[in-house]
Amino acid sequence: MSRLRMSVLRIALMAACIFCLTVFSAPEAASAADSISISCYRNNQYVGNVVVLEVRGAANACNQVYSECRGECSACFIDYDYVEEVCVDIFNRTFLR
Repeated sequence: MSRLRMSVLRIALMAACIFCLTVFSAPEAASAADSISISCYRNNQYVGNVVVLEVRGAANACNQVYSECRGECSACFIDYDYVEEVCVDIFNRTFLR
């Protein structure tokens, strides 16, 4: 085989390996079933809702979506282990509402 063909073959083989590694090692895509509905509160006043994939950082999502939060919103969600809503502040500290 010529040098050019060998080089092209190596590049094609490397591309195929990279493609396989990317496809087979990628984590599962998040689905709507994994989403959590979060209520946003500022000074204990309801501001609105956001949907997130994980609770960590949910307060930041509230603050990014609602300008009236002014960086002070907490994110609350229903945790069926507790009677009240569980809330998360911008520092990811949890508390009961």
